[in-house]
Amino acid sequence: MKEISISIVTFLVTATITLAGLSGKKIWFIEGPRSAVITLGIIGMVFCVISVGRFINANPIHPLTLLGYLIGTAGLLALMTQIFKWNLPIIADPKMALFVLAGCILLKTIIARFLQFVH
Repeated sequence: MKEISISIVTFLVTATITLAGLSGKKIWFIEGPRSAVITLGIIGMVFCVISVGRFINANPIHPLTLLGYLIGTAGLLALMTQIFKWNLPIIADPKMALFVLAGCILLKTIIARFLQFVH
């Protein structure tokens, strides 16, 4: 049951921060899409450690683990693009980077549900 509760919290937090970033209103320290990407990126790393990150210990070369690496890399690239204001195609736009990062977090959360197949 603990595993499903982590997934639910991840979905709720990701949706809340994404909506806050897109709303245009200042909610705590989220003032727009760029600050939402940075906030979601930091929180996403924590979620990765407590869910998908355990794949590495189970089997570091399993296809699901490799897929998690690729999706995590895409999310990290979206985060770094916003932090350092890199001019990369598609994810240089803060709104698009927010959607990419939220999508990566949600995909990795779904992948984490398959941990029992990796052992």
